This record gives sequence, structure tokens and C-alpha cells, in this order.
Amino acid sequence: MITTSARDSSAYFDPKINAWSISVLPGHHKVIDTPDTAVSTLLGSCVAACIRDVRRGIGGLNHFLLPGEAGDGAGSARYGVNAMEVLINDILRRGSSKADLEAKIFGGANVIDTAAKETVGIRNGRFVEDYLRSEGIRVAARDLGGDRARRVFFFPSSGRASVLRLPPSASSRMRAEEKQLAKQAQSAPKAGGVELF
Repeated sequence: MITTSARDSSAYFDPKINAWSISVLPGHHKVIDTPDTAVSTLLGSCVAACIRDVRRGIGGLNHFLLPGEAGDGAGSARYGVNAMEVLINDILRRGSSKADLEAKIFGGANVIDTAAKETVGIRNGRFVEDYLRSEGIRVAARDLGGDRARRVFFFPSSGRASVLRLPPSASSRMRAEEKQLAKQAQSAPKAGGVELF
């Protein structure tokens, strides 16, 4: 049994889902244990892993821009290799067991470098699936790839996830924003890093 925390001060009521929601920006994560409250994020080629403890109803999501390798960005969560560790450890620190975790994964659309054989979206999607497999965390659902941006709403207390596909005009705007973010992430120093978000 978990103790429900007070509603997060950054929560807002979202009429699209008729529920309270907390937005997660690129390079960040959020873990909550508040019933009937969602964590949400807007994704293009980025990926969000929604991870929850199925017994305790606690969990959250992250939002990363690039897969990365150990040591990239001095631990910055803008890289998947760090973002996954930070999210999972935050849930485990709250008393969960890795055996009770399940994931739902979203994003990885081809909105930048669309002419490349292996787009950022494809690499991000492959990374998150490989990471979860290596950690022994079951993937209960996935919505990866495509060419449209999406807004994801995840309710850790129940495990319900909703995906809203955005119109092509929104995907075009995200393309420009993500190109800039990816460029900044790749050019940031590897040690001592500059936090962009």
C-alpha cells in the first residue's frame, strides 16, 4: 500500500483526457504515485519510456533525445542511456522491486534526418527496446516509429496510456525544434556538461 502524495504543484487539468496531468520536458523525468493523474510529454523522434510498479501503482516517464553511450553528457538525461537509469532508480528508491516493473514505450518518429537509413527515431526506438530487454523489464505496449509527432499521457496508478497523434503541421514544427535540440546535445561537452533543459 502506498501513501498518496499531495497533488504536484505543476499539475494542470487537461480537458483532452479529463484528468490532471504533469508535463515532462525533454531531458527530464517524473515519478508519481497520485491516483487518476497522468504524466505527459510531446514526442517527435524522441522516446518516452513509461515505467510502473504494477503492484504498487507508482511510476512515471522519461523523455530522451538521443540513445547515447555510457559517459555521454556527464550523466545528462537527454541521453537514453542515462534517462533510463535515472527513471528506474527513482522508482526503485521509492520501495519498488525490479521484478514488479513493466514498461510502455512511445515515440521514435521519423521527423528529423528523414532521408537517413537509420534515423534518430529508429535508433532511439531500438535503444529503448534493447535496454529494457537487457534489464529484464517486460514491455507491455509500444507505439514507435511513423512520421507523426505524438502527445503521450500515462497514468502510473492504473498503467493506462493514451496517445494523441498530432497533425502534420505540428510534426513540421517539432522537426525544427528537435534538430536544434539534437545539435546542441551532440555538441555539448562530454564532461562537466552544459544542461540544456
